[in-house]
Amino acid sequence: MAARGVSSAPESSLPLLQERLTRALTTARAAWPGVELEGVRFVSHLARLLPTQAPSEDVEKFHLPDVYLARAAADRLPSALNAFESSFLPEVNAAVARLKLPPTGLDEVRQLLRQRMLVGSADSPARLAAYPGTGPLSGWVRAAALWLALDWQRQRSGHPQADDGDLSLLVAPGDDPELLYLKNTYRAEFSTSFSAALGVLEPRQRNFLRLKYLDGLSIDQLGALYGVHRSTAARWVVAAQDALLQETRRLLTERLRLTGSQLDSVLRLISSQLDVNLSRLLRSKAD
Repeated sequence: MAARGVSSAPESSLPLLQERLTRALTTARAAWPGVELEGVRFVSHLARLLPTQAPSEDVEKFHLPDVYLARAAADRLPSALNAFESSFLPEVNAAVARLKLPPTGLDEVRQLLRQRMLVGSADSPARLAAYPGTGPLSGWVRAAALWLALDWQRQRSGHPQADDGDLSLLVAPGDDPELLYLKNTYRAEFSTSFSAALGVLEPRQRNFLRLKYLDGLSIDQLGALYGVHRSTAARWVVAAQDALLQETRRLLTERLRLTGSQLDSVLRLISSQLDVNLSRLLRSKAD
C-alpha cells in the first residue's frame, strides 16, 4: 500500500501510519465528492511524491485534496476532469490578465494548458501527474498558464530570437589556449552535432531531457509523472544524457579531424554545462 518513505516505517509505527493514510484519503475525498479515486492508487502516488526516507508525518504536509484531484484527473476519471475544468481552468484568466492577450490568444493558452495538464501524449503523460503537492494546485496551474501565455506572446512578438543553440557558453575565462582555439574554430560544428544528436534520440529520451532541462521538473516529479520510483527516473535521465553525449562524439568524429583527447576535452565541457546547453538548445527548438 505504500512505497519508499512510508514503506520503510518501523513495524511499531505502522498503526499510526495507517491512521495518517486513512485520514489523508478521507480528507481528500471529502473535498471532491463524486471523485472516486482508488485508495491504493492515491496512497501509492503519495509515496512517490515523498522524498526518500521522509518521515511518515510528512504526508500531512501535502495539499491532500489537490494531490487527490490531480492524480484522479491525470488518470482520466471523468468526474475529476470535470472538477478540474470547472475549478482550475478559470485560473488561466487570472494568471494572464495583465498580459492583455487577444481572445484568440487566451483561447489558445487555455487549450495548450488543457492538453498538457489533462491529456499528454504517449511520450509525455498528463502533467498533472507531476504536481508535487507542496503548494496549492491553483498556484501551480496559474504558473503554468503564465509560462504558456508568455511563450505565446513572445513567439508572436516579431522580435528576433537569439540563437540559443550555439553553445557559446562553452567558452570560459581561463581556458587552455589549445582548447579555446578548438572551441572558437569549431563552435558551429559542435553546435550542429549536439543538435543533431538530440534529434536522433528516442522520442522518450528527448522527452525526459525536455521535462528536466526545459520544463524544470525534478527527479521526484519525473518519477511521479511516469509512476516510477525516483531512482528509475534518475536512471532514465542519465541514460538519455549518455546517449546524447555519445552520439555528439560520434558526429564530431565524422565532421572533424581531432584527436581522441581533444574530443574528450570538448565533450567534458559540454557535459559540465549540460544543463545550460540543453536548456538553450531545447528552447531554440521550441521557438
